[in-house]
Formats: sequence, C-alpha cells, structure tokens
Amino acid sequence: MLRLAPVAVIVPLALAGTAMAAESPAAASSIGVAAMLQNGTILVGVRGPDPDSSLQGVLMVEPGDSTYQQLIDHVGGLKPGETKPIPPWPDPPPRKEEQPATTPPDG
Repeated sequence: MLRLAPVAVIVPLALAGTAMAAESPAAASSIGVAAMLQNGTILVGVRGPDPDSSLQGVLMVEPGDSTYQQLIDHVGGLKPGETKPIPPWPDPPPRKEEQPATTPPDG
C-alpha cells in the first residue's frame, strides 16, 4: 500500500537526497531517493522537475505492495538502512498509431 510518509521521516530523507546529489554525478541525475527502513518499508522522496529542487513528495512503499520489488530492482537492490538515488525510468516505447482503414479501389 502506498502511503504518505510522516513528517518526522521526510526531513532525514530530504537531507540524504541533498548529500547524495553533492557526492555523486549519478545521484544528481536522479529523480529522487529511496531509503529502506529497518522494517523493510521504503521511503521514496521525489524531486520536482528542476534537478536542484528539494524533495516535492515522499511516499512509503511497504512490503507486499505491488510496486515494492520493482522499485528495489530499479535502484539496483536496497537493504535496510540503505539510501540510494532513483534513476529516471526509461520512457515508454511510442504507441503504434492506429492504422487508417483502407478502402477498396473503385471498380
């Protein structure tokens, strides 16, 4: 279940994101940070569109959530106590435009 994180955990996560961006070029190109708590809950802090912006939103992703393992895989693994940058997800492939109906030639 995705839930908004309590304010008490937002500040440490925001500070972790700022420190990581200063340390690593890969972190600077991230869309936010993911931090796993000791109980396995993942706090996801997402930035606004400007890479220098502070965190704009924080979500809690709990074990059993349908996006839980996908998020762990996307950041390259995550263990309790770890914080990692979240790289941008690849753009989805373009959708094929519907083919216009062809009309038979006049006879």
